[in-house]
Amino acid sequence: MKKLTVSLLALGFYMASIAQTQSSRVEYQKISRPALVNEVPFAAKTIENAIEETFKKMGYKGSSAKDFTVYKGVRMSSLGPDSYDIYFMVEKKSRRDKDNSTVTMMISKGYDAFVDEGTDATVVNNGKDFLNNLRDIVSAYDLEQQIAAQMDEVKSAEKKANSLEEEGRDLEKKKRKLEEQIDKNEKDQKEQKNEIEKQKQILDVLIGKRKQ
Repeated sequence: MKKLTVSLLALGFYMASIAQTQSSRVEYQKISRPALVNEVPFAAKTIENAIEETFKKMGYKGSSAKDFTVYKGVRMSSLGPDSYDIYFMVEKKSRRDKDNSTVTMMISKGYDAFVDEGTDATVVNNGKDFLNNLRDIVSAYDLEQQIAAQMDEVKSAEKKANSLEEEGRDLEKKKRKLEEQIDKNEKDQKEQKNEIEKQKQILDVLIGKRKQ
């Protein structure tokens, strides 16, 4: 019984992690609009950047529209045969849960012609597929960001290593020069001691010539 309870809990967590996109309604410009909503297990900023990157690659740039980012005149065969204005709003799930976000998507055929199941069920279903696959898009984007960041870390580490090697070569040169200076100094000391003895001998001779 205990194993069954654990299995059911695990299944519940798994099902929650693959939550499907739901139809909903949101207020936009003081009017209730049809929308699609799903939860994506990433921070809001990561999702926004992934969406921006995805549409940028298709040649579209988003613009702000109230709480939404809108991509206008988008042509996506996976969505439908026409061009669409696609609205996205990404919010963190809660104040405490910053690593999970709610993504709201609205699709318009232009201006206020927002689609729902009644006006274009095919486009709505395709929109649901897009949101269902969004976590994979964000995951791939996030991985590339991590790879890029790690590459920067490697380059930084290599740069520091090269700098240390160059510093080591300079220190080795200084060491050899210092050793040469030490050798010369020891030789000079020896010669100077000989000079002292020589001068002392001359002094002794001179002193010996004093009249008693």
